[in-house]
Amino acid sequence: MMGRRTFPVLLLVLVAAALGAGCAGILPGPPAAPPAIVPVEGASLDDLPVYTFPFEDGEETIRIDPDPAVYAGAKEADRRLHLYRNLPEEEWIPIYYRAFESEPHLEPFYADLLAALRGIRDQQDLDDDRYLELIATFVQSIPYRTDASITEPKFPIETYVDGEGDCDDKSLLLAGLLAREGYGVALFYFGDEAHMAVGVRSAGCHYRNTTYAYIETTNTSYVGIPPAALSNGTVLSSDPLVIPVGDGPRLYGGCDQVRTIERALSSSLARVRALAPELAARAQELEAERESLETFGARLKALARSGEIREYNRLVPEYNQKTREYNDAVQSYNALLAESRAAVDVHNHLVTHAHDRPGSYLRARAYLAE
Repeated sequence: MMGRRTFPVLLLVLVAAALGAGCAGILPGPPAAPPAIVPVEGASLDDLPVYTFPFEDGEETIRIDPDPAVYAGAKEADRRLHLYRNLPEEEWIPIYYRAFESEPHLEPFYADLLAALRGIRDQQDLDDDRYLELIATFVQSIPYRTDASITEPKFPIETYVDGEGDCDDKSLLLAGLLAREGYGVALFYFGDEAHMAVGVRSAGCHYRNTTYAYIETTNTSYVGIPPAALSNGTVLSSDPLVIPVGDGPRLYGGCDQVRTIERALSSSLARVRALAPELAARAQELEAERESLETFGARLKALARSGEIREYNRLVPEYNQKTREYNDAVQSYNALLAESRAAVDVHNHLVTHAHDRPGSYLRARAYLAE
């Protein structure tokens, strides 16, 4: 979530000037001056972050040395958008956010970070889908943190060096990396919900009426599975403003496996919810039957102690029958409980292993085949 962020601060600048006697017009030029970085020479950086994060069945580590001058310049940048003529939101919002993602001074930072990610790709022999998931998992692993007092996004180099960011900060970083690796990528701007996510061109699993698969950046999650609700309970009910930032030919092709994972998530959760009331009712019945059997057993012991053997012998078959029925009910309950636990286990595994789509797919497929 963007927290309580609203639209970025705008500074309207008048550019009307005399063009002739009694005439005025608009000077030619760009419609807006977006935020930009002016490097601060002599700056230094201490305590650079080291990112270790789970990916597939192991862990990966990323560490680079960003340019301190560019980072300091990003920190001191004027983050306002200076408009030189009136523009509708669907025009100025893309100008504003693309400025943070595509600022020219960021290119060495992107190059260094991608060199580290490519090293993992080559070592693990990752295809385009798994490489995209590696980049997404890395960005998702950066701690999510929002500050209601800050209304503007960060430049991606800040998010990396600061070791934290909120939804737009992390989305800008992810989109910038994917765009430079040749993926078709866009930012999803949800103005009504004050949220931002990333979209990647995909073969299927398109988000709403777009041609992109949804990627949530605030937590580790699967490409192509949007959240049912954000962490604060907000549901994404509006259509996003789609801001393309990369038109490369690469697209995400793991949608079939993602859909299997999504079905297993839905099926396992539905089964747990369906079994819960039945298990509760049966547990209550079993407790009542157990107490009844204990009372019955105590009566038999009392009859035996008092020497009332005839009455004792008359009641033993009934007690044994009730005991068998109780044991059968316990076995039936345990079978349902095992089914519920299996559903819980697979659901929890899939939720906590979004960093391992290939492994999660195998687990999901096995569960659905049972």
